[in-house]
Amino acid sequence: MLQVSDSGKLVCVLVPLHIVFRLVFQTVAQKLIKGKNPKKTSESMFFCVQYCILSVLGTKLLQQENIWWFHYTDLYREANVDSFTPLHAFYMMGELSVYISAFIFMFFETRKSYADFYMNVIHHVITISIIWSTYSAGYYNYCVIVAQMHDVSDIFLEFSKTVHALGFAQTSKVTFAVFAVTFIVPRVFVLPTYCIIPFWNGFMNKTLAEMFPGVDLLELFSRKDRLVIAGGLSVIYVLNCIWAVAILKMAIGMFKKKEWIDIREKTKTE
Repeated sequence: MLQVSDSGKLVCVLVPLHIVFRLVFQTVAQKLIKGKNPKKTSESMFFCVQYCILSVLGTKLLQQENIWWFHYTDLYREANVDSFTPLHAFYMMGELSVYISAFIFMFFETRKSYADFYMNVIHHVITISIIWSTYSAGYYNYCVIVAQMHDVSDIFLEFSKTVHALGFAQTSKVTFAVFAVTFIVPRVFVLPTYCIIPFWNGFMNKTLAEMFPGVDLLELFSRKDRLVIAGGLSVIYVLNCIWAVAILKMAIGMFKKKEWIDIREKTKTE
């Protein structure tokens, strides 16, 4: 078992490794890609691989820890534990390292010209804060569930962009439709029901009191952590709703006009 105090060292190792891995991956990919805008395509390829790796690790962790969706006792049961398994540490600090690295890269990517650039800046800052708060507070399973909701859909988004750029337009329509479903259902409906509303309506306090009788709830979850996690997730939920509307518009336009148009860009993606 590892202690929370070990996490800083792990992040200091994982962030540089992630940066180097991304630079090497995209450099090689750009040399192999034939077609328009190899830099943008290599970014999508990298993100697709990245989210696949994170999703596999997250799924493995859910199975290993026997975490079941919509079982609140599974969601909160680590709240009174100050140690965790190596897989917990690697996954959560891996997520943190990915977002720290992504925050640095986003100012140099082709995506910096997107209309939702500043929304992404806000999203990344809040996500980094939430990951660290859930980790330091001992809500490891909570962090895994929330991360899984977001990572899975991004696989289909980046894969859709990649196959479209490589000339498989019809395939990209199918994968984008899958992305729309895997984005909207977990982020717009499941996330608030399972992970946000219980913070605000007192259900989480009731569940924690039943799970840890006689323990001061503020010792399990400080006011600061509650504000960062519940408040941060609420802001992310608003961002998700805005993106969901954009995704629906893109999906409708894709099937009606038979062309890929990313409405976040100033120009059409050919």
